Amino acid sequence: MKSVKEVSLITGITEQNIRYYERKGLLAPERNKKNSYREYSDEDIDRLKMILLFRKLDMPLADIKRLLEGSVTLDEAITAQISRLESEKEKLDAALEFCGTIQESQLAELDVDSCLERIREKEREGSVFAKIAEDYAAVVKSEMKREFSFMPDAPCRNPREFTEELLKFADQENLNIVITKEGMSPRFMMDGIEYWAYRTSGRYGITVHCEMVHPEDYIPEGMSEKKYRRYRALSYIGIPVLIFFTANLWLFRELLKSWEGALMLAITVILYISEIYFVYYCYGKNFRG
Repeated sequence: MKSVKEVSLITGITEQNIRYYERKGLLAPERNKKNSYREYSDEDIDRLKMILLFRKLDMPLADIKRLLEGSVTLDEAITAQISRLESEKEKLDAALEFCGTIQESQLAELDVDSCLERIREKEREGSVFAKIAEDYAAVVKSEMKREFSFMPDAPCRNPREFTEELLKFADQENLNIVITKEGMSPRFMMDGIEYWAYRTSGRYGITVHCEMVHPEDYIPEGMSEKKYRRYRALSYIGIPVLIFFTANLWLFRELLKSWEGALMLAITVILYISEIYFVYYCYGKNFRG
């Protein structure tokens, strides 16, 4: 077992970064029972070297964590990183091309305002929608981990039956799950994240709902909480509205031919969106069976 200073010398990673990786959940060294100092095993050192390798490839820490936990395969992680690097390469290529166009100019002759406007136009052309799509995809993926549900084979009438159904679901989905508290509102750890579960009864039978205990701590890397909330609202509201409009496009065209029809359409859309909010907040978030 080695100290953090020794590990820093071996790996070339600063002590501050090693502790940062620990806080982010990428590393969990043992502590000496006598003095509570961290002690790093050979496995911890190998893990740090792997983290260093992928950080050298500019892979985000969140992706490295999922890779080390086994949530994604090496092929999936590298494919995502290649896509990310290719996007960065496009930006660099555009910057190199623009540098070439102004290389022969003298500083005194350089039209800065014109150059900045051309750069902004390039950014508006490709990056805005790509960034929106990337952020939205990150939020959707996050939502799938924050809350999920399944229909159990058994009705989960008692704590033991509830636990068995959770374990069965985890086995079917190849999830690493540890039950930390049995009961009719059990708690469990999955991929290092704490969840709680509850059951509801409906027309089609029993449904088990699983939610993070601290969802506020699970926001995609590099995204503010405010932006996350906007995209989260879009995932719940925007898609149903889009489906509604697409399914009734022919009807809308007819209604828009007169002001009365346009008014009726506006009222319908307002009521539809209000109904979505009502269902989500009253049933999706507040109801507990």
